[in-house]
Amino acid sequence: MSTLKSEPAGQLRSMGEFFALARAMEADAVRHYTETANALRKQNSLPLAYIFELLAKFERDHVDRVAEWAAEHKGAAVATVAPWPIPDAFDVSPEEIAQSSLMTPYRALAIAVRYEERSFTFWTYVAAQADGEVKEAAERMAREQLDHVSVLRQERRLAFHSNRRAAKAESVTLGALAATERRLALLIEQHDGRTTDDAVLRRYAATSREAAEKLDALETITHQRLSIIALPAERREDPVALCEYLAEAYLHLAEISRNERVLIAAQDLATDAIDRLAAMRSKMSA
Repeated sequence: MSTLKSEPAGQLRSMGEFFALARAMEADAVRHYTETANALRKQNSLPLAYIFELLAKFERDHVDRVAEWAAEHKGAAVATVAPWPIPDAFDVSPEEIAQSSLMTPYRALAIAVRYEERSFTFWTYVAAQADGEVKEAAERMAREQLDHVSVLRQERRLAFHSNRRAAKAESVTLGALAATERRLALLIEQHDGRTTDDAVLRRYAATSREAAEKLDALETITHQRLSIIALPAERREDPVALCEYLAEAYLHLAEISRNERVLIAAQDLATDAIDRLAAMRSKMSA
């Protein structure tokens, strides 16, 4: 289960605040998926754009249900704005998704699954800090997010098997991921066939080597394997493609791991990998 990037910023004091927060979170998901679909359409990635349009509709239905719930709840004056900033529950921005050369229906649905998992965790936290009907409402939202997770996981599973038929899947060890990190470090240092003196690139090369060491250490306590879509042969020397591949691998590892130490390490690796991916896209296109 995906964890929150940060805990809720406060405690809900009324049903009006609850409805305002619920509406804001669902509306933000609509915005994110709609912007992603629009960006993909501009790049003529129509099948992927269609998936994100469906996800936007899925979330728009949630917005409508929250509005109906608020209308049915007598005595709840819904606040015009959320009581505190809503959490950032997405792994990547619409722009980063549109720029991805490895995005597939499976990966699109994986993004949605992780969003719903974080939403579930968020409402669980909110419920734990609330009382009375606000607590019950937050628990209901958490249950609904869990239902969404179940539906999207089924769709993701179908997409994965479909993707496996179209692209080669591979079973990789943590040691193999460590080797990929070391290869990435070399490619970063030799960007465009020359050793770079860019401090930012040097930092990310060092980050890759540190990640490799973490993975080697983890493999001494677990022989975890994960099944992921292999990089196309023509992309295996592409630093940005490797960054994206590793970020996806760590997110998947965090999702499937039952070992707490591996889970925490995978989440840390995923956080660093996502940050590195955004920076490398910018640097390598410069």
